[in-house]
Amino acid sequence: MNRSAFIKGLNSNIRLSEKERRRIIRRSLEKYPWKLKCTVAMEEFAELQQQVSKQIRGYGDQLGLLEEMADAYICLRFLESIFNVTEGELQKAIDVKLQRERGNL
Repeated sequence: MNRSAFIKGLNSNIRLSEKERRRIIRRSLEKYPWKLKCTVAMEEFAELQQQVSKQIRGYGDQLGLLEEMADAYICLRFLESIFNVTEGELQKAIDVKLQRERGNL
């Protein structure tokens, strides 16, 4: 996304409902092939990886990180839908992983 358009959007009063977010995800998956969405997801995760690496090395861009995190989150939503992962299943898997993390603390 164009940086200035992203900033303009951040400064706007846009606030989508969860229902509208799901509708956009569904319509996008109807329009584009699922394999394309999977490929885009992998590319977005790689871009997030690059932003995190820049943060670690001390020349990161907070706005760039935020944008890539948003892209990755959206891609995760696409993947949930493509592969029929329910919110409950995902939340349970997250809880299992967090329980393990708690054990490592």
